[in-house]
Parts: sequence; C-alpha cells; structure tokens
Amino acid sequence: MKTVCAFARGAVVVSAIAAAGSAFAQSGDGTNNAGRDVKLARDETIAKGIVINGLVILSDRPVPWNAEHTNPPGGLEKYYQDNVIGGPGAFVLVAENFNSFGRAIIKKLIAEIAALSPAPHIVVR
Repeated sequence: MKTVCAFARGAVVVSAIAAAGSAFAQSGDGTNNAGRDVKLARDETIAKGIVINGLVILSDRPVPWNAEHTNPPGGLEKYYQDNVIGGPGAFVLVAENFNSFGRAIIKKLIAEIAALSPAPHIVVR
C-alpha cells in the first residue's frame, strides 16, 4: 500500500493530466502486512488531491502466520473503508473471489469514469 501511494503521488506530479480528478485503486486480499502505517500513506496521498478507491478481493485462504490478514475484525471491506480509501467520492468495491476480480475491475472503471464531472458547456457544430 505505501509503495502504491508513493508511486501514485509521483505519477500525478509528472503526468500531463491535471491532478484534479486523479484517482487510483488499491486492490488486495488482505490488510497491510509490510512497510509503514497505511493510514499515513493514505493521508499523504489524499492531501495531494488524489482519490484512493479500494478493490477488495475476498479469500477463504487464511495466512497461517496471521489469520486476521485476510479476515480482519469487521471484515476486509470495512478495513479498506476505515484505513485505505480516501478523498471525495472514494469507494470500495468487493470481488467475491479471485475469479470475479476481472468483473470487479470493469465495475470500478465504470464507477470512476461516471464520477468525472462533465466538461463545461461545449457546442458541437
């Protein structure tokens, strides 16, 4: 998570696309298991005007050394809502398993595109 947030912050700075309206999705099948505090990385990223959406992949494969990694208290979707997503209009989508991940990505893209504000008054002649 921390690496993805850092990459997204850097990518927006060098991007030809204005930061306004920039968003990325963090997908995963568990909680943050390495690196610095996920909330700190999230807060730094949204402070740059970048929206972080979440895509949770549910898994019934527990990690032997950390059972709460794939099933934290309250569920993985709640973990993402409380710790990962941020910014105006941020959302979490859930893929019921790894096989449904592709369909979830399509839903995520549609939701992000639909959230873009329309261009100012344009006349086509």
